[in-house]
Amino acid sequence: MRKIIVRLLREPLLHFVAVGGLVFAVYANRSELYATSPDVISISETQIEQLTAQFSSVWNRPPSDDELDVVIEAYIREEVYYREALALGFDQNDVVVRQRLRQKMEFMTDTGAQLLVPTTAELEAYRGTNESRARPGARRAIEQVYLGQTPPSDRIADLLKELQSEPDMNTSTIGERTLLPAELGLSLPEDIDSVYGSGFFEQIKEVPVGQWAGPVVSAYGVHLVRVLDNRAGQAPPLAEVRAALVREWQAEKAKELRELDYAARRDKYVIQIDGR
Repeated sequence: MRKIIVRLLREPLLHFVAVGGLVFAVYANRSELYATSPDVISISETQIEQLTAQFSSVWNRPPSDDELDVVIEAYIREEVYYREALALGFDQNDVVVRQRLRQKMEFMTDTGAQLLVPTTAELEAYRGTNESRARPGARRAIEQVYLGQTPPSDRIADLLKELQSEPDMNTSTIGERTLLPAELGLSLPEDIDSVYGSGFFEQIKEVPVGQWAGPVVSAYGVHLVRVLDNRAGQAPPLAEVRAALVREWQAEKAKELRELDYAARRDKYVIQIDGR
């Protein structure tokens, strides 16, 4: 029995239900107040404390007595207009109101997910299924010879053959003059593309280290390229990325809980669509 209870306490949906129940209880009490005394606006000590805290968070100091009176009066004005708007039915068939209410309902489920704390095993499993986000990209160091915008195909073939037969030859005497760097140290794919143009890295990612290859087309023209070094991406220790992983894990859980909550609520309704 104890194992069953422990398992239930760790169930995310149970946590969400508990948080949701608390939120609904608060709204239910407020609705009950309106139902029994619709013409009474009661400002409790708790509400005054909340208004004081909101003022302090903005101004970094507590309000004076006069300032607190102004804040309370603003709250009363808002409450008066809120009730009058409801009485006039301004909340009905209003797209903005509908969207806002939906956002608040979804926010409630998201809050439930933010209260969940994954175990180390759960984080490791999550990182394993999202390795591309947890592992930095591979880096490459390259050397390139620029051949111009439209070099003859036979010249490309001749120079490539020459470089492949003597990989370490001095390349400063061949190719066209350019402001592009002849060499680039270990760089991420996006950094290589930022220098030579989008799609450059994609053309050289399979080139073996030490081998000249080409032609490689960039935003500037045609190149022959040699990969000087290649470093595969390595996942950092879990401790270094734990905070980021927890945020991503909670975001995924929020999506799951949102869909579970919506499915449960939708099942309470009979959906009828004219013409379908």
